Amino acid sequence: MGRAGAGFLALVYVTPEDIPIKMLVQRAVEAVEGGVTAIQVRRKNGDSRDFFDLAILLSESLPSGFPLIVNARLDIAREIDAKGVHLPEDHMPVSRYREKEPSLVYGVSCHSLEAARAAEKEGADYLVFGPVFETASKAGYGSPKGLEALRKVVGAVSVPVVGIGGIREENMAGIQETGAAGIAVIGALAYASDPRAAAFALRRQWVRK
Repeated sequence: MGRAGAGFLALVYVTPEDIPIKMLVQRAVEAVEGGVTAIQVRRKNGDSRDFFDLAILLSESLPSGFPLIVNARLDIAREIDAKGVHLPEDHMPVSRYREKEPSLVYGVSCHSLEAARAAEKEGADYLVFGPVFETASKAGYGSPKGLEALRKVVGAVSVPVVGIGGIREENMAGIQETGAAGIAVIGALAYASDPRAAAFALRRQWVRK
């Protein structure tokens, strides 16, 4: 997948951990109506049944063919006919997943230039890099990497790179100037009073680049 085929990465909504599933799905539907281009389905704190229920409800509630990217679980990705699987920086080799399901897109989270280069070398289709800005949801990954680090990663790899971490409408211009293929957000949509309006504002700002 080249940069030209990365349009679904423009505005990726990463599902949060602390919102009940039915409410999360409803808010996700509203965010998609506002302009979200893909959803990364994640449920780290629940059990496998919670994860499965979330994925199924999203797939049934969203328009047919809408891009869903499932965190790490190839079995769930197959069950909902997802577009791809997203892997953490410390992951089983991409090639092992691709051997089992070559039709899917595989993304990898990276927190350093070295990790980004390694993920591209092993066959990742796209990278998510961050945290770019300060954010509680990514505190475990250390201090914010900043725009310059994102710019270096974008310039060092040939696959699309998505910025994540503390991204809001007011700081999106800096992300766009790095050459990133898109942004991934959690809080800016998950906790917005109006997910549809929040997504529309983010997407409108992004398409201005």
